[in-house]
Amino acid sequence: MAREPGPDAVDLQILSLLLTGLTDSSVAKELALGARTVQWRIKRLTDLSGATSRIHPGRCASDYGRLTRHGS
Repeated sequence: MAREPGPDAVDLQILSLLLTGLTDSSVAKELALGARTVQWRIKRLTDLSGATSRIHPGRCASDYGRLTRHGS
């Protein structure tokens, strides 16, 4: 089955953690993912959003109510 073009639940968790200031490596550890997997997902989300920075997709998702604060 092909992957949906938009962010999935893991993508949203990654974005939420990035917005708290965690590094890619810390996000990977927190979510029990490989560091390259996290980096690939961040790049994909950045490309999908047309962003010029890695934080931009998270800010957009937060603005549209797609993210909740991690741990809430």
